[in-house]
Amino acid sequence: MKNDNSFKKTLAVIAGTTLILSAMPATVFAEDTTVPATTETTDITDVTTTVETQTEPATESPAEEVPEEEKEEEIEWFKADLGEYDDSLSLISYELSPESAKKPTPVELNVTGGYVGDIPWLESDPVIESIPGKFAIVTYGWGHGVGMSQNGANFYATYSGWTYQDILFHYYPDTYLMNTGLAEDEEITVNGVSGDVLSMVSQIVYNEIGGTMSYEAIKAQAVAVYSYCKYNGNDAADLRCKPCPPQVVVDAVSEVLGQALYYNGDYALTMFSASSGGITANCSEVFYSSPPYLRSVSSDYDAAYDPHYGTVTYVDDFQLRNMIESAYDIELSDNPENWIKPQYSEETGYVTYVNIDDQKTVRGYEFKLAIGLKSSKFNVFYTPRPEGEEIPEGTSDLEVVDPDYMQTPGVYYPNSYPTDIGLETEEPEEEPTDEPVEEPTDYYEEPTDYYEEPTDYYEEPTDYYEEQYTEPVYEEPLW
Repeated sequence: MKNDNSFKKTLAVIAGTTLILSAMPATVFAEDTTVPATTETTDITDVTTTVETQTEPATESPAEEVPEEEKEEEIEWFKADLGEYDDSLSLISYELSPESAKKPTPVELNVTGGYVGDIPWLESDPVIESIPGKFAIVTYGWGHGVGMSQNGANFYATYSGWTYQDILFHYYPDTYLMNTGLAEDEEITVNGVSGDVLSMVSQIVYNEIGGTMSYEAIKAQAVAVYSYCKYNGNDAADLRCKPCPPQVVVDAVSEVLGQALYYNGDYALTMFSASSGGITANCSEVFYSSPPYLRSVSSDYDAAYDPHYGTVTYVDDFQLRNMIESAYDIELSDNPENWIKPQYSEETGYVTYVNIDDQKTVRGYEFKLAIGLKSSKFNVFYTPRPEGEEIPEGTSDLEVVDPDYMQTPGVYYPNSYPTDIGLETEEPEEEPTDEPVEEPTDYYEEPTDYYEEPTDYYEEPTDYYEEQYTEPVYEEPLW
């Protein structure tokens, strides 16, 4: 009975002490909240001792409480200790996205500074026929002429031995080359259809320049295409694909996969066109912006080798009147010589503006598009009708005459067979055969050595001269 009373007194003391503890501020015991609870039976004497020990700080001055800032710092330091986490947690997975973890890396330079020279001399400007009532418009190059010239890139690689980096740094001055590190994991959208970078860039390059240009020119085009897409947020914008690119194009794109041109820490706007008439245009002369790396540079081989340098377009005055009036909703005067008055860039020779019959002034590139000319670098000639002859009504077709210049030699590759890149469904592969593959020849084939017996009758000559006339052929661009 005595022991029972003693036990009850002890419990009363504990209960009273517990009430005191429950009434105390919670901040006093903040440090003890990290101690895990235990389910083991505790001796009453130990409990009493623990309570007496914990109650002692309650009599201390509040000034000795741990400041909130120090406690926050201690907790923050505790959470930053990676050793306290198990293997399933990682701070990196919460702070960095996979894309931000990949940073662009510099591309090893491979420039030659190859010699540019020994260019055949252009003997004369295009010959223009003077036909009364016809305009003759001579264009130089094909496209807007800003940025890289695709034919020019091919000429530099073929005749000067330039690498793709030589070509890129020439046509996009002050840019630098980096590997984004993203090409293997991202997609590019072309006309609403998305696909992996290798597939889409290969198809765009094939659509732009085909597969017979110099290997270094193909690589330069691949970097320009990828940079252009990255500038536009992984969208090819106005570029288009051509399915089944040859293996040589796929190989070239693979070698430079992920490489893009940068300017001041951001992607460069790598514009390009077919050819640029001996010199590229300043961007401001054609469009309404002027990135410093899209400034005029030379394209040295164009006059000698570009099939679009010096194209003459003949158009009847009444047909040109129809086209201008339809495009600009105006009525032209009866003086055709006043219809087109170009304003030229003193630096490049491109037409920056066109005064139309003193009624309207438009951009040279806009006029080029409205009339269907190859380039906004052009000259205009008109042969008047006989005095008193009125301009008739009617329509006619434009006559386009390309110059008969030297063509860049074709480049043949032993592995230029089609691939299935870009196809929605895989075509069955053909079984290999032992038949030899006939390679294209680039040499002169001697005539046969047999003698052809002449005919034994006499053919009476005709009494008139039959003029041999070849219809000019308008070449559709590959780009």
